[in-house]
Amino acid sequence: AGIEEVAIDEEAKEVKVTHGGLAGAGVGAGMCRGMGEGVKYVDVLEVGGGSKEGKATVVTPKYEKLVIGIDDTDVKDAGATWTMAHNIGLQLKEEGFEYLDHIIVQLFPHNPHKTQNCVSIALTFAVMEEDKDKLISRLIEILEHDTLSDKTAIAILEGIGIPPELREYAMATKTGMMDVETAEKLAEELDIPLIAVTGDQGKVGALAALGLHDDVDEAVKVYY
Repeated sequence: AGIEEVAIDEEAKEVKVTHGGLAGAGVGAGMCRGMGEGVKYVDVLEVGGGSKEGKATVVTPKYEKLVIGIDDTDVKDAGATWTMAHNIGLQLKEEGFEYLDHIIVQLFPHNPHKTQNCVSIALTFAVMEEDKDKLISRLIEILEHDTLSDKTAIAILEGIGIPPELREYAMATKTGMMDVETAEKLAEELDIPLIAVTGDQGKVGALAALGLHDDVDEAVKVYY
């Protein structure tokens, strides 16, 4: 048994994955996957059996990838951005959002603006299109309440791809000093929302987190 087709129904906002296989394999694969959390329904297209091919389509809601970079939530003697970000992700999950990943992105360790370890965070969510604004607004609300810093900012990347310019910026921010003006200019060019929650300094790291959120090995490297 294997996947024969993947289709997106934009009108119904559904993803349809069709499994096929001889005898009962195709239907069995579809029905077993259909028991997973979040599946809307399973459509049996061909029963199959014996030497005949069976087919079943597993239908799930269409979600979109949303990555939010966060930086500067702590101060010299209190807090930790990586912990606060994860706690926010867990809280949003409890509120019904699909929290998928938490990536620590090491930035330039000799940055004089750093509090301690100089890292920013990328949180990844799967979200329905109509819930994007609600998730972002809620995350900002929690940050405004919980952050210890007056420099907290976020950056928002929608979709699967990462622009090459964004990755280049992230690498430059890992290996040397970067300024807010450069971050703002690139974000504007790439149409990436860059939001000062309590201040502008965090924009530098928040944007950098987006550029390496899919490359864990590189994200955690330290460049002295």
